Amino acid sequence: MSDESRRLATSSPGAAGAQGSAPVRPYTRAVTKRASTPLRSLLGQLALPLAGLLPLGPLGTAVPDPLIADTEFVRHPRARRYVLRLTRDGRPRVTVPRGGSLREAEAFLRRQAEWVARQRDRWRAAQAANQRSWALGGDIWFRGVRTPLRGRGEPGAVVDLGGRAVRVGPDGEVGAAVKRHLRALAARELPARTRELAAREQVPLSRVTVRDQRSRWGSCSPGGRISLNWRLVQMPPEVADYVIVHELMHVLVPNHSRRFWALVLRACPGAHGARRWIRRHGTELL
Repeated sequence: MSDESRRLATSSPGAAGAQGSAPVRPYTRAVTKRASTPLRSLLGQLALPLAGLLPLGPLGTAVPDPLIADTEFVRHPRARRYVLRLTRDGRPRVTVPRGGSLREAEAFLRRQAEWVARQRDRWRAAQAANQRSWALGGDIWFRGVRTPLRGRGEPGAVVDLGGRAVRVGPDGEVGAAVKRHLRALAARELPARTRELAAREQVPLSRVTVRDQRSRWGSCSPGGRISLNWRLVQMPPEVADYVIVHELMHVLVPNHSRRFWALVLRACPGAHGARRWIRRHGTELL
């Protein structure tokens, strides 16, 4: 396997996620630089053994670039441009278009180093705020409303969540107890709502599961199998409906073509507003 093959993960139309999903993309940088000409791409690939390395160190050994070493590079055959994102775990991720090279992707990443640093600062701040919100006295999103957690943080105590009584487990962890409660609620409500919307839109549906997904709000697999993130119960109901409709339409159209979006908007006229809510508050749920 070549050096580039090892460092570039490949995302193909046949991959599981390519059937359609609603990814979490809080920190995304669209890139205007297109892939190079075939000759430039070939030259870039010939230089790959040295890609990602800084000048030689004192003993003549190559010094790894920390930013490059921490970045995931993914080749996508349908991508037309280099795209840089920050993933759920705070790592940079560069999508490399067809005809692009790892060398050019790394050069682009280095030019965006300041942007990456700013987004990582935002990500760290969001993570710290999210951790505080799940503690007693904090407030979390529940059905689209910031809801305070009141009660006592001790084993067997009851915490009030918007009028719902949540009992704290033996570990005394309020956040863990509330999350267990919300996951159980999602397991009851989301499959039923999905089947209801599927029947309304006449979409064949074989299975609905609720999972603790860390990078997607939902996903669709061949044969009408849909998986949803339990955190949808934290969103406003109309926003959760948009995510469900998004996945249902992928049963019919396994891509993000104009036909797909036309179907989404027909089934969910408030899709644009729902997308804005997710872009603004999505990171607060994770």
